[in-house]
Amino acid sequence: MKVWRVGHKSALDAGFPSGPYTCDGVPPEDTARMWGMASDHADGTHPTPHSDPALRDIHSHERCGFNGREALNAWFDNWTEALHESGFEVWAYEVPDWATRVGRHGQVVFSSREAVEVSRHSFTHEQAALFA
Repeated sequence: MKVWRVGHKSALDAGFPSGPYTCDGVPPEDTARMWGMASDHADGTHPTPHSDPALRDIHSHERCGFNGREALNAWFDNWTEALHESGFEVWAYEVPDWATRVGRHGQVVFSSREAVEVSRHSFTHEQAALFA
């Protein structure tokens, strides 16, 4: 399965590109730009892996992504500029189906141990438009 994820271009979380919700290792000035995204996403269309009944949980070796570029774009709508300015990029991975769980709104929880990077792109308004 191809999985799309937003990850930081240089900050790592347990050896994997840090995501915009955890921001592990992301410089404070970049994290500050992301302030408000979690509260903006505290609604029924942005369930956490714990609150999504199809996902139920997330383990320490797992990361979040999306089952398509469209789902990723819709999820981060209105946050593209802040993501780009904070050093986040769009990563695409091939992950065996058995190492993924698909939840609502296209969210995917996948094993970072099984993910193989296939591409990486800047996360900008222009790039997001190309993905649509």
